[in-house]
Amino acid sequence: MPELPEVETIRRDLAEAVVGASISAVEWLDGRIVRGALGPEALAARLVGQQGAAVARRGKFLVWQFASGSGLLLHLGMSGRLVVVPRRLHVADHPRHTHLVLALSSGHRVRLTDPRRFGRVAWLEPPAVVPGAMGPEPLSPAFTARRLAAILAGRRAPIKAVLLDQRRVAGLGNIYVDEALHRARVHPARPAGALSAKEVGALCRAIRCVLREALADRGTTFLDYRDAHGQAGGHQARLAVYGRAGQACRRCGEPILRVLVAGRGTHLCGRCQPSPTESPPPRPLPFGRPS
Repeated sequence: MPELPEVETIRRDLAEAVVGASISAVEWLDGRIVRGALGPEALAARLVGQQGAAVARRGKFLVWQFASGSGLLLHLGMSGRLVVVPRRLHVADHPRHTHLVLALSSGHRVRLTDPRRFGRVAWLEPPAVVPGAMGPEPLSPAFTARRLAAILAGRRAPIKAVLLDQRRVAGLGNIYVDEALHRARVHPARPAGALSAKEVGALCRAIRCVLREALADRGTTFLDYRDAHGQAGGHQARLAVYGRAGQACRRCGEPILRVLVAGRGTHLCGRCQPSPTESPPPRPLPFGRPS
C-alpha cells in the first residue's frame, strides 16, 4: 500500500496538473470504488465543472479541493495508481482495471486504475477535509519526541502496532515503520510504553529521516506503486531491512530476519534490534515477497 512518501509524491505531481484546471467530463467511473452518500451518477454530475484549487494530503488520503469549497477524497488502497495523462498520450482504450477518468480543461486526463479494487473515492462537502480522527503528521512541526512519548505512554501493544495505527500517527505503513525501527535500534515487538526517553527521541528522528529520504527518492516501488507521471520510485535501492530478508544488515552484517509482529510480516536485524526479554521472540517467517 502506498504510504506517506508515495502519496505525498503523487499529491505534488497531481497539484501541478489540476490546480487552475476544471473537470470537463467524467469519462469513466466504476461505481464499486465510490463511497459516501452520493452514488456514481450523482458524483459524476457534481464533478463536472469543478475547478481545482489545491491538492491536500492527510495520512494516506488525498483531497482534490475545488474552488467551490467541495472536494474529491481519493485513497489508492493496495494497488491503486493515479496518473496524469497528457493530451499527446491519449489513447482510445483505457488500461485494464481503470475505474475513473477525469478529463480536464487543459487537455490532460487524470486516470485511476486499481487491479485489487481496495481504492475508493468520495465526494466531500465544504470544508473538504478527510473525515475521522487521525494522529499527527510525522513530518509536521507538531510531531516531536514529546508528542510521540505521549502517544506511546502506557501502551503495552508492540511498538510496531502502535506506529501502524493511523489514529496514533498518520501516514506510516509497513515499509517505513520497519525502516525507522531499525534505524532507531528498537525491536518491533517491544511494548510501546516501555521505550526510554532516549529511545523515543531516536525513534522520532528516525521516522522523520526515513520519510524525508524516501520522499526525496519519490517513494518505494516493489510492484504496483507509480507516481502521477507513471514512473516507479527509487527508494527500494536504499532500504535497510524491508524486503531484504536473508541479506546482510547494512550496519552490522547479520542476516536480516523476517518475522510476524502484530499480524504483519516484519523485517529486522537481530543484532541491531535485540529481542525484548519480557516476551517470547516473534515467530520467524519464510523468505518471500514482502508483506
